[in-house]
Amino acid sequence: MNIGDLDLRLLRVFVAVVESHGIANAQTSLTKDASTISKQLKLLEGRLGLRLCVRGRAGFSLTPEGQRFYRQTTELLQSIKTFEQDARNLQGKLSGDIHLALIDNLVSDPSCPVVEILSRYGKRPDNAVTLYLDVIEPAQIELRILEGKADLGIGIFPYHLGELEYRTLYTERDLLVCAPDHPLSQARTRPQARDILAGSFKVSRAFLRADDLQAIQGDRSTVTAWVSNVEAAAMLILAGTHVGFLPEHYAQNWITKGELIPVLPEHYRRQSPIEAVLRRTHDEKLPAATAFLEDLQAVTRST
Repeated sequence: MNIGDLDLRLLRVFVAVVESHGIANAQTSLTKDASTISKQLKLLEGRLGLRLCVRGRAGFSLTPEGQRFYRQTTELLQSIKTFEQDARNLQGKLSGDIHLALIDNLVSDPSCPVVEILSRYGKRPDNAVTLYLDVIEPAQIELRILEGKADLGIGIFPYHLGELEYRTLYTERDLLVCAPDHPLSQARTRPQARDILAGSFKVSRAFLRADDLQAIQGDRSTVTAWVSNVEAAAMLILAGTHVGFLPEHYAQNWITKGELIPVLPEHYRRQSPIEAVLRRTHDEKLPAATAFLEDLQAVTRST
C-alpha cells in the first residue's frame, strides 16, 4: 500500500472511529455523517484487502487484524505529527498541539493560576500552538497522562501513582454546607451539629473516597450519594436532601444569596491540594509542551 493524501485521511477516520467506540459517536469529531464515515471505512478496507472492524446492531468492535492495524496507524500518525511539528519549529515558531486535562470549576477560585498561565503562554511571540482543554474526572486525567493523550493535568489527586509526577500548585478550601431549610442550618454548637449529621444524608465526590467526611466523623457507610464533580454535589445540597463539602469559592455565590448555609465554618472546613500531574518518565518533550511547563513554573513561583 503506497500511502498518499487520501489514505492518510482514511487512516485518521479509522482512528477517530476506534477511539470514539463506533461510527455514530465519531460523527461529531469528524464532522461527517454516519453514511460517509461508513463508506470511508469500506474504502480503507478495500485498499488494504483486510476487514478491520465489525459494525452493526451488535455494536462496534475491531477484528484481530484491525487491532494490530490500529496500533500501527497510531504510531504512524504520531510520527507524522512529530515530523510536522519539528519542521515548523525550524522556522522559530512555537507550534503543534497541547492537550490539557482539568477538573471542573477551577475558574472561580482566585487562587487558581491556570488563567494566568494560559494568558502568559498565549502571549508568547510566534505562538502557533493549538490548545485542547478537557474537563474530566481526576482518574481520567491520570489515565490520559499515562496513555500520552494529555501533556498536563490539573486536579485533586488524593492517591498518587508511582509512574506520574505531581506538583502542588495551591490549596483549595472546602466548607460544609447545607440548604437553609435543612435541620443542620440551625446547629450552633458542635454537639448539636454532630447529632444532626448522624441522621443526615451525605454526598461525597467519588474520587475523594469519603476522605472529606473525616472532618465530620463520617465514613463511606454514611454516604447516600456519590458524584463525580462539584456541580452534581451542589445540586443535591441545594435541593435540601443532602449535606456535604463544596469548595468555598464555588459555594460563595449561593452563600451570599442565602441559598446555602456554611455549617460552623470555624470547625467544619477542609483543604485539598490542587496539583499538576505529568509523566515521570517520558520522551523528550516537544517545544510547545516544554514552553507551557516553563510558564506554569514561572507563574507558580511568583504566587
